[in-house]
Amino acid sequence: MDTQYYATLNGVQERHWWYVARRKILDRVLARAYAEGVPPGKLYDLGCGVGANLPVLEKYGETLGVDMSSEAVEFCKARGANNVIQANLNSLEGLADESAAVVVLADVIEHLDDEVPCLQAAKRALAPNGVLIVTVPAYMFLWSPADDLNHHKRRYTAGSLKKVISPLFEIEHVSYFNTLLFGAILGGRVVEKMLNRGGDDGAQVPGEPVNGILRRVFELEATVVAGRRLPFGVSILCVARKR
Repeated sequence: MDTQYYATLNGVQERHWWYVARRKILDRVLARAYAEGVPPGKLYDLGCGVGANLPVLEKYGETLGVDMSSEAVEFCKARGANNVIQANLNSLEGLADESAAVVVLADVIEHLDDEVPCLQAAKRALAPNGVLIVTVPAYMFLWSPADDLNHHKRRYTAGSLKKVISPLFEIEHVSYFNTLLFGAILGGRVVEKMLNRGGDDGAQVPGEPVNGILRRVFELEATVVAGRRLPFGVSILCVARKR
C-alpha cells in the first residue's frame, strides 16, 4: 500500500461507514469464537494497518498488531497503540510458535503475491485449537480502480478462499457479507469504470446522513454473518481452526 494512503486511512477509518460496520462484524465473530472456546494466548492482528481494529481485539485479551510497513507502525504509535510491531507477514519473526489464541487477517491476504506463506506463519503462531479469522474482497467482476489503488492482487469467491485455507486449517464457517448493499456497490463500480474515476472514494467519508445510513444497513448483517451463511456479498468471511 502506498505510504501516503496510510495517512488518508488514518483520517477516515474511525468514521467511514464500511470500516465502522466491519469492526462491529469482527466483534460479533470474536464473541462467537470465545463463546465456543479458544486456547490461552494472545490475539494477533496481522496486517493491522493504522490500527483501527486493535480496540476490538483488545476487548477479548492481550493483543498485538503486526504490519510489514514501518509507516503503518508509526501511525499506530501516534494513535497511542504501542502494542504494534513491524514484521514480515510471511515469517512473523519475533512471534513465538503456538502463542496465539486468535489470528485475524482482515482484508490482508489479497495484497500478497502468494497467500500460503502468510497462512503457514499464522498456523505456526496459533496454539492448537486456535482460531483464524480471515476477511477478503469478493468477486473479480467487482474489480475497480479502488483495487488498483490498494494494490490488490485478486478478489475471491467462497470456493477459492476455502481452497487456499483448507489445506492448513479446519474450516468452520464461510459466508459472504456486505450483502444488503451489494446491488448499490455493483452499480457504483460500473459507474466508476464508465467515468474512469480514480478509485479513492473509499478513502473519503460520505456526508451525513448518507454515511450513517450506509453504516446502519451494513451493521444489520453483524448478527447474521457470524453464524449463518449469506449467499453473496461484496466481501467474504472465513473462520477456521488449527487442529
